[in-house]
Amino acid sequence: MTEFVQIARQPIIDVNNATYGYELLHRDSEGKAVDHSLTHRTMSAQVMLSVYNLIGRERSVDSALAFFNIAPEFLLTDIIEALPPAQCVFEIAAIRPLRQNEAAKIKYLFERGYRFALDNFVVSNDSITVFSAVLPYITYIKVDVQNSDVEEVALHAQRLKKHHTLIAQKIETIVEFSAYRDLGFEYFQGFYIKHPMPVKHYRLEPKHFGVTRLYKMLESLPFSEFSREFERHNELTIQFFQYIISTQIKRYDATQSVRHLIQDVGKEVMMRWFMLIVYAKGSTDITAMKGKFSHFFEQRIDLMNSIVTNVHSADPDRRRDELHLLAIFSTLIDVYQIPFDTLMGSFKVSKNLELWIVARKGRFSLIYKAVNLLQHKPLDIEKVDRVLKSFKTDYDELSARMHHTV
Repeated sequence: MTEFVQIARQPIIDVNNATYGYELLHRDSEGKAVDHSLTHRTMSAQVMLSVYNLIGRERSVDSALAFFNIAPEFLLTDIIEALPPAQCVFEIAAIRPLRQNEAAKIKYLFERGYRFALDNFVVSNDSITVFSAVLPYITYIKVDVQNSDVEEVALHAQRLKKHHTLIAQKIETIVEFSAYRDLGFEYFQGFYIKHPMPVKHYRLEPKHFGVTRLYKMLESLPFSEFSREFERHNELTIQFFQYIISTQIKRYDATQSVRHLIQDVGKEVMMRWFMLIVYAKGSTDITAMKGKFSHFFEQRIDLMNSIVTNVHSADPDRRRDELHLLAIFSTLIDVYQIPFDTLMGSFKVSKNLELWIVARKGRFSLIYKAVNLLQHKPLDIEKVDRVLKSFKTDYDELSARMHHTV
């Protein structure tokens, strides 16, 4: 397994060449498009997990719509409702008629604001008849220009445009682009526009405890007990904060601790989020070796706690909670490069943390500076010792303390 997780994105543009959305495509850790060991459901969930947990929606699609490919059976899970309807479109290949329960789920989700596209649609009287029951709940029709007859498309285009947004896909030449533009198509996608391009970020895997076991705890334990257990799992915590930033559902309370934030989020949101991870994991080994980034984040938390061990605190539990939040937010800023406005729009934070985020001042500034120096390569021990002096320790004592706790 590589150090990075990646997907691919292909733009969908309008007639003025402005990007309207991106179709997001599965890629394995080596960048290959298809993994025959995975089900379509697992691959779809992995793309969604990568966009919302690991890479981040802003880095994946900017402010454009995210188009996700799903198999019809994916509709019968609750995963779609883990994603905000305003941000997403779910593409279903027009290969076979949808079953009654699948069509009913599309109607249910459509009435709650979710949008669907018929993908690889070949325009004809027959295909329109086959999908007639579900067409009232389809927002986009993506016409396969390589397998559709342009004259047949012209016969139906005006009728389809009354209730649907038309996207010409698999555009490979300027002639095809011009023909479908002249038919009144609003959006276009294909190799003539742009090939799929990779988007990747550092891989952050859950710890050895196991996502499935934690999900079962969410189902069985009182939510307050689950929240305390969850905050022990640093990689999942970072993923969940990234999910909150990506979905922009509401502004959550991160003023006290991770467990208090989980309480503010609520069990229903957590259940859907966990289900997305469980489906994305499929049959993969969730206890695999952690990558460099996972170790980096874990070390950051341990360093912060070790640095301030000598500093008196009337409330050591509160101090640990504050440092945990500092480690999370500093990682979101340094590694994920989340802008200040985005963070403050997603989380309520303490005055101490806000002062550090805004101006790199206050009680957290020296701790952050020391950790950055300690995690920088090559290490400048003289600089480190000058900062650690404020905490009545030095590099040798800190190293011994860290080694003792491993």
